Amino acid sequence: MRPAFVAALAAVCSLVLTACGAGEPPPSPAAGATGEAFPVTITHAFGTTTIPAKPQRVVALGYNDIAIADAVGAPIVGALRNYSYDGTGDPNLPYIRTPLPDDVLGIEADENGGVSIEKVASYQPDLILAVGSALVADQATYDRLSGIAPVVVYERSLFGSSMQEDARRIGRALGESEKVEALIAEAEGAVAALRAELPGLAGRTYLFGQARGDILPMVVGEENLATVFMRSLGLEIPEPFRDAPASDALAPGTVGVSYEEVGLLDSADVLFMTFATSDDQARFEGNALVQQLRPVREGTYLPLTLDQAIALQAPNVAAVEWLIDQLRPTLEKVAGRQG
Repeated sequence: MRPAFVAALAAVCSLVLTACGAGEPPPSPAAGATGEAFPVTITHAFGTTTIPAKPQRVVALGYNDIAIADAVGAPIVGALRNYSYDGTGDPNLPYIRTPLPDDVLGIEADENGGVSIEKVASYQPDLILAVGSALVADQATYDRLSGIAPVVVYERSLFGSSMQEDARRIGRALGESEKVEALIAEAEGAVAALRAELPGLAGRTYLFGQARGDILPMVVGEENLATVFMRSLGLEIPEPFRDAPASDALAPGTVGVSYEEVGLLDSADVLFMTFATSDDQARFEGNALVQQLRPVREGTYLPLTLDQAIALQAPNVAAVEWLIDQLRPTLEKVAGRQG
């Protein structure tokens, strides 16, 4: 594996366990209610950005930025390569609507989890989107990128707003608010349709975590975007994990479970797991206590790919239908469970 990819993968594994949201999203306004004319000024975590005209050359530094910009037909000239790409297969996100060519997907995280300013500049952008990007994590990086083109980042913190509000921020920067409202309506419609099709999900419980080393961090924070998304499907965190304090050694919004305590995972009707390495997956699935867990025995355990895990931890409205399709077979099983 290339060193840059290893660093990027580590960054994503950390991201999968740290993103948190802002609770239930507000109701969506009617499409067309938020149209804007340029120039547009957007306030964000590092100040304010003014976009003088409708962007014609967009660089997208986060997956959610790529997905929303792609879905509304924005002119993406440079974008972050999919972390799960290892030199084979498709470097595009699996839910992209219009696959981007390889020369556009030329941006990767470096060994320190940063981004090459020179590479971004080489695309000659007139807008840099980083609303869903861990690559623009500080004021210094933002300031350097702002010397190239206007930069739009998250409002308060990375994934600190609902997926709807992040999408609206991106749409406003692109001058495509009406199209974004349509995307939001599609995503919310897909969630509503699943709940109608699988009423047995209501009241069921789930856990979503990662196996890495000796600890299994479980994402349980009430405002975590994964929690908000799963709750929208009708699923809740099991009682033993509700209001459990996170360890200082773990990411906010997570509770660490040791292999000796793995029986606690039996409190969930469905178990979603991701893995830092293939060895971690082999260790988890080969553990005798894990093999006795109810979700494992009854087929409601799902090992997630990296793409699935990131889409669940940091959902975006353009990926919701894809994500639901990925989870559907397991959700159907838990919805039909008796007792």
